[in-house]
Amino acid sequence: MKHLLLACSLALPIVAAAQAPASENLVQYAHPLVGTAKMGHTYPGATVPFGAVQLSPDTDTISYEQNGKYNPEIYSYCAGYQYKDPTIVGFSHTHFSGTGHSDLGDFLVMPTTGPLQLNPGTADRPLSGYRSAYSHATEVAEPAYYKVRLADNDILAELTATTRVGVHQYTFPQADQSHIILDLMAGIYNYPGKNVWTFVRVENDSLVTGYRQTNGWGRTRTVYFALRFSKPFKTYGSRNYDPKQAYRGFWGRFDQAHNWPDLAGHQLRLHFDFGPTTAGEQVKLKLALSPVSTAGALANLQAEAPGWDFAAYKRQGQAQWQQELSKITISSPRRVDKENFYTAMYHAFTGTTIYQDVNGDYRGLDQNTHRA
Repeated sequence: MKHLLLACSLALPIVAAAQAPASENLVQYAHPLVGTAKMGHTYPGATVPFGAVQLSPDTDTISYEQNGKYNPEIYSYCAGYQYKDPTIVGFSHTHFSGTGHSDLGDFLVMPTTGPLQLNPGTADRPLSGYRSAYSHATEVAEPAYYKVRLADNDILAELTATTRVGVHQYTFPQADQSHIILDLMAGIYNYPGKNVWTFVRVENDSLVTGYRQTNGWGRTRTVYFALRFSKPFKTYGSRNYDPKQAYRGFWGRFDQAHNWPDLAGHQLRLHFDFGPTTAGEQVKLKLALSPVSTAGALANLQAEAPGWDFAAYKRQGQAQWQQELSKITISSPRRVDKENFYTAMYHAFTGTTIYQDVNGDYRGLDQNTHRA
């Protein structure tokens, strides 16, 4: 009992019920990079409280399975990001935080320059693929905002999010060729057979829709997306890595690798080509998620992110965090106490996520659509 009373008395000077000053920015005390090393299993990317989108960097492509057996190294990649890793493979839109095992890592996006590369490459040879080296010196992680410079292509990547939309802003150098890779094979805890089916439709020169169904921690899990670019791409293409199929019917007669609008398979990667860029030229994109349909994803996109003001979405997201963090206030003479408390509180709000469209529709375990 004495120990309990002592612990309570030590805590009293730190925790207070008083309202925080209206001018105090509590977002400054929350640090998303905390927990991203070793077995912390947190991600540093952009999300809002209870957000359906967790837009964050993934730093390697380790498989769950190695030579037909469980690969224990995969356990350190529950959140897709390891602080020690020297490269970033890309930025995917769904992540768990603080879990004991994992899944997700849907719809990985990566900007590149130069000759097109559709293979991610390896950590020891990043130039062999589209991944890039990076430095923590150029990395910034805040609630609802992430920034890093991709060193190999000298591209500044910035991410923010609404509840259902991931917002990307890529600032390119002067380059003869520029691309955005959409890797639909990539995933956290990846292994052969995880991707059950993928479908993509290129609606026009700036809008792409589709879905991916996976079988992992979540069985029969289907996620739909709508992807809009801030500027039209000049050309596009894909590569299907499925094993050769004995019978492909009507579709087998066509070249689906170049400018083909309907794509389907188990293992797909797409590229969208924007041609030459000038120094400082930006390409933005918004990717909305839905558990129900591509129409739902488009509705989410229009409702939550109709424009292209990246800074406004960042401000909006951080205002949401300020509102949530302000629900509990503490008083302490030491800044580190506030950092510890609000970082822990931040992580608590990333553990539960919304699973419905803006109109309330969601897909139940019975695979039917319901409305909340």
